[in-house]
Parts: sequence; structure tokens; C-alpha cells
Amino acid sequence: MKTAIAPEEAAHAMRGLLGRISHWTPLAEGEVSQAFAFRADGRDLVVRIAPRREGFDKDAWAARRLRDTPVPVPEVIHIGPIGDGAYCCVSERVGGAHLTESDAAHQQRMAPVVRALIEDIAAVDLAGSTGFGSFDPDTEQGLAPTWAAQLRALLPADWDALGHPGDTALAEELTASALGVAAGLPEVRKLIHGDLGPDNFTVEGDRIAGVFDWEAVMFGDPLWELARYVLWAPVMPSTRIQADHDLDLLAGERGIEERLRCLVVVNGLWALDFYRKTAQAGPMEFMLNRLNTFRAEPLPIDTGRQDYWMHIGRRR
Repeated sequence: MKTAIAPEEAAHAMRGLLGRISHWTPLAEGEVSQAFAFRADGRDLVVRIAPRREGFDKDAWAARRLRDTPVPVPEVIHIGPIGDGAYCCVSERVGGAHLTESDAAHQQRMAPVVRALIEDIAAVDLAGSTGFGSFDPDTEQGLAPTWAAQLRALLPADWDALGHPGDTALAEELTASALGVAAGLPEVRKLIHGDLGPDNFTVEGDRIAGVFDWEAVMFGDPLWELARYVLWAPVMPSTRIQADHDLDLLAGERGIEERLRCLVVVNGLWALDFYRKTAQAGPMEFMLNRLNTFRAEPLPIDTGRQDYWMHIGRRR
């Protein structure tokens, strides 16, 4: 459930933590979080408020682990409780703007830069860590023994709660298909941001200024990020530009269509389950229609984009 801390209460908490503050400004909110910008002790800061602290602990982990890499992660200054049943994270405020605020020409120029960012994250040394999927930021132990097990863990045990028999059948069919493919996927184990959409990084000119919201960070296959771009490409223009750029790089790679379809389907089913749990009927409807496309066998990623990868298949 989304937090509802009054701005005055949040500002009071920041004064108690940091002393004098100024330039208090509400920021765009997330699915379940609130955010405010302010200044304290001569620094530009952001406080985010959410119903749980796990994502903030991952942000702090990323700031420490990636400090000496090309990936610009804001410094985390404080994590702690705020209000009743909520947590806050105070971090450095980085400059720049979201890529969605740029025109298409700038988004196209940034596509190889974002691809390089994904590869820089994937290149982080994981020595001392174990397992796949989400992990404990203190021990760096992944919660799943294999990549296939992680993909299975993202999905519910059954889809009965969808209610409509046709929707349940679609979700069950795609779950079985995707997990069948997952069992044979290569065990690629690299660092993945997990949700590197245009709202989770900022750009200044033609460079990445900051990368944040590391709650979905995982050990596994970085193709996961492209799968998310492909899933949302039909309704997010900047994401479509990134998806097209990255797909062009993979055209002709052996087995890429089956591997990518598997990850797109798991991403879509994961989103569908989230929207069901949070009673978001509109997004559920979109995701069911989007997933219906992937019941068919995949077409080549270089010639089948409009008819398959970017298609929204009405299910009924």
C-alpha cells in the first residue's frame, strides 16, 4: 500500500534529522512511494518514503558496491522509520532529467549510452556473492540456486485469483511455456538493476547523471532489462527506441528469440500479478492483452517486430 505521510510531517522529520532545511519541494511519486527534494547543510538531497525498507537497503548496497565503477549511484545518507509503519531514505540528489522529458532525437542518441550503462552494471565484480535473483544486501547471498528458480519464484503458484477462466488459462499456458524454456536457459550470472526504465535514471546532455531505485536488483541474465523494454515498448516511446536499438545488436544471435520471449513473458506475468494484487484493473487489462501476443511462437527479432514483438494481441 502506498504511503500517505503529510509533507509537513516529512519535513519535520528531516529537520529533526539534519537541522535546518530549505527548498522543500514535492517530487513525482512512485507506485508505492512518496518523494521530496530539499537542501540541508549546503547539499541537495532527496527523501523517499515507502511502506518497507528493503528497497532502500538495496540502494545503500548499490551506492557502496558501485562506488568505484562507471555507474553513478547517489550516496545514501540515512535510512530509518518515519511516521506509522513507513520508512524513509535520504540520499544525494543528482542532476539531470528523466529521458522521457527529451525529444526523440535525444532519446535515440542516448540509446547506446543506456546500453553501455547496462553493460557497466553487468561488469561489476560479484566476487564473494552467491546464488541468483534477489539477494540479502548484507551477505550478498542470492535467494535462488539457479536463474530458472529465480524466474519461477517471481510468479504465483497458481492463477485462480484472476477470476475469468480465459484469463486464468492464458496465464497458466504462458507460465508453463516460459518456465519450460527457463529450465534450459544459460546460467548467466551478472548484476542486473532489474528495473532500468527511464524513470530510474537521469541524464545530463548525453551522459547518465544518476541511477537509482535499486529495489529490483538481481544476480542473473542482463537480457532481463531488454525484456522489460520490449514488454512496454508499444506504449512507451522512449522505451521503444531503446528496445529497437538493443534488438538490432542481437539480430542473428543463435536462440535469442526463445530466450527473450521467455523473459518478456515472465516480466509480463510478474507485472500482471502485481496489478491484480493492487487492484489496478486498467493495467491488468493492458497486460493480459500484451501477453496474449506471446502465446504464438516468436518471429525473428529483426523482421518480426511489428507483427510479434511490438504487437498487442486482443484476447477477446
